[in-house]
Amino acid sequence: MKKIDMLEKIYEVRQMDFEEENKKDREILSKMSNTITFEKIEEDIKKNCKEGKAKESEQIMKELEELIENYEIQIAYYSQKNYKRGFKDAINLYTQSLKEE
Repeated sequence: MKKIDMLEKIYEVRQMDFEEENKKDREILSKMSNTITFEKIEEDIKKNCKEGKAKESEQIMKELEELIENYEIQIAYYSQKNYKRGFKDAINLYTQSLKEE
């Protein structure tokens, strides 16, 4: 009797669901994230450097803070998601190993 490689089986199942799940993740994160982009900040910096405007520089700093916040939101989201997935997979592996003994 050939033993099933549980890790490989989990990987195969995850791979099939990955694309759909990734799409849902982007939708969730887009609702949680600020609307600022790196490109917008870069454009503002270049513009203000040419014109020497201090007030606009404050706006750029605010946008940078929002961009950093976006990354923090994404990191927290994926950390929580992957922790839960890893824990579930570990339990499944443990259960599988108990059944094989």
